[in-house]
Amino acid sequence: MTIAETRAAMRGARRLQRVVAQELMVENGAANGVPVRLYGAWSAGALLYFHGGRFLSGDLETHDLFCRELALLSGCGVCAVDYRLAPEHPFPAALDDGLAVAGWLAERVPWLAVGGDSAGGALAASVAAAVPGWRWQMLFYPMLDARSHQAVPPGPWPNADDMQRGWAAYAEGQRSDPRVSPLLTEDFGLFPPTYLVTAEVDPLREEDLAFAAKLRGAGVAVEHHDYKDMVHGFALMTAEFAQAREAVATAAAALRVAFAGR
Repeated sequence: MTIAETRAAMRGARRLQRVVAQELMVENGAANGVPVRLYGAWSAGALLYFHGGRFLSGDLETHDLFCRELALLSGCGVCAVDYRLAPEHPFPAALDDGLAVAGWLAERVPWLAVGGDSAGGALAASVAAAVPGWRWQMLFYPMLDARSHQAVPPGPWPNADDMQRGWAAYAEGQRSDPRVSPLLTEDFGLFPPTYLVTAEVDPLREEDLAFAAKLRGAGVAVEHHDYKDMVHGFALMTAEFAQAREAVATAAAALRVAFAGR
């Protein structure tokens, strides 16, 4: 698919998400010039969230229902970042946007967590390693090693080649930079307690497991949930899979516990 077709396909995939009927305060704004969407009562604490899309697709709308559920079920505010996409804006544009929002949020919120899915998971981990003070980290099947190309049995898009397409658009020539590939971070003690979701049929699973092992080796607490038979991106398919609904509810419950312990 072309870049435009890829972006349209991800927007179209919203049909796979269940609609959240409960009312929630939602506000669009800008944080240091970066578009953001704020969910819930976020002034006491917030999860800074980066959407997935392999760095070249996804936006506030593709992840709107997902972020609403996290905010509703956890009681914690969510700040979703509309970072710039590749290939129009290659590395470090998306990371710079994330750091800008992190600085803005840190001045306004006493308790901060960071999270993301897929490419957004890479950005969340990079921001967590770069900025001290995070209390918790939530990663859904994150892209963590731009050098890897782990094959999986034939299955639904996106596959390993799609991941490589995203890396090439975002950071070709810089794949070994730890700010691009968080699995290459020198000091894993920089990361906060981490909640990690993986999927069995996912080309990223092995690098995600390696990341968890390095976190534990550095003394960082890791809560890992692996979902059998699920594919990359499954957590956004809440209208289709019971495991997707379980993954969102379980992650939100963990966020609620972390936020309550502030």
